[in-house]
Amino acid sequence: MFFMFFILIIVVVPIVFASSPFVIGEEKAGGYEYTVIKEQNTFTWKIGHQDNISTLVENKDNNEDLERFRIAVEDINMEIFNIIISASYFLIVVITTLFFYKKKKQIPKGVGAIITIFVGIALYYTIVNSINLNTAFQDAKFY
Repeated sequence: MFFMFFILIIVVVPIVFASSPFVIGEEKAGGYEYTVIKEQNTFTWKIGHQDNISTLVENKDNNEDLERFRIAVEDINMEIFNIIISASYFLIVVITTLFFYKKKKQIPKGVGAIITIFVGIALYYTIVNSINLNTAFQDAKFY
């Protein structure tokens, strides 16, 4: 009985898993989303924006556009994270500066220059990431 059960697991389980569809990738960001489902030798994509979801079967004609949509959605997610990090850095610099200003009642010129550089770096990265986020939104909308 144990031997038959063991053979059944070895033979049947790989066949069931090989023929059943499974999700190989999914992402949601900024209202855009995609899900890639592998069924035997085909890939089915569910893509959309907010409540407008479309289902497409990947072929050689739409393969590149689907990949670009996937990259755009992943970029949206990454740029939102980058904006949060750079804005947090900006807030940390500002709060630290205010804390020391209240404690000392004056900021020396050398320290002020360093703080200005740190604030400038934070604003620069926040602006660059905002531009990249806008580009990723436009790419996702296009594809």
